[in-house]
Amino acid sequence: MRTFAVLAALGLSSVLAAGYNLQAPLVPDPKLSPGDVLTSDSKLVCVPGYTKTVRNVPQALKEQVYREYGVTSRQSGEYEIDHLISLELGGSNSLRNLFPESFKTMPLNAHVKDALENHLHDLACSGKITLAEAQQAIASNWTTAYVKYLGPLPGGAQPVMTGAPASLPPTTTVPAQPPVVPVPAAPSSSSTTTGQIPPNSDGSCPAEAPIKGNAGSRGKIYHLPQGDANYARTHAEACFSSAAAAQAAGYRGIR
Repeated sequence: MRTFAVLAALGLSSVLAAGYNLQAPLVPDPKLSPGDVLTSDSKLVCVPGYTKTVRNVPQALKEQVYREYGVTSRQSGEYEIDHLISLELGGSNSLRNLFPESFKTMPLNAHVKDALENHLHDLACSGKITLAEAQQAIASNWTTAYVKYLGPLPGGAQPVMTGAPASLPPTTTVPAQPPVVPVPAAPSSSSTTTGQIPPNSDGSCPAEAPIKGNAGSRGKIYHLPQGDANYARTHAEACFSSAAAAQAAGYRGIR
């Protein structure tokens, strides 16, 4: 009875009655989902409609994420496979950037994280912070980033420790210094980012590494799936999960 009283005080009684999984991760496991970026170029992500050009998470990949997180059953509308670093912040469709996030846990859930993503996108596109800063903040621990950039979490919740289950009430999730999760930065000559995989037999690249690289008379060039008129007709010799990975392998973007 005492446990139920605590949950009811947190507004969770209706969630319990519906049978939703309160062990859903509020923040992802950094070993499974450290975050991964496709681009750190704000000029790309700030173009309206950008996310539609890069969103590509096949159902098979979503099922793999559920398995890795031990989600063996779920109700319709309970979860989404979320990008830790959202597409509007330059995140990739890589397995490293995906985790199962519940819409039903209270007071923290996917809707709350969405509000942070939209706010960080606005800050980055207005030049108030860099896109790399936004990516680092949300990849490290989105609940602490919410407090930093938006203010107190809803419902009196406190920032959660990495991997803390949603069933822990805010009063017991003592804020801890979150681990700093490295996020690939914008392409640079000193980048050591990895992420090269072979292309498909037809010269296309898989969803988790959509950047095409090939060598020609102009040297080793990489092509982004958006904003590059040559992308569709380029036969990839190598595929990369991020522009930084391509440059680390000796490829350069088209100026």
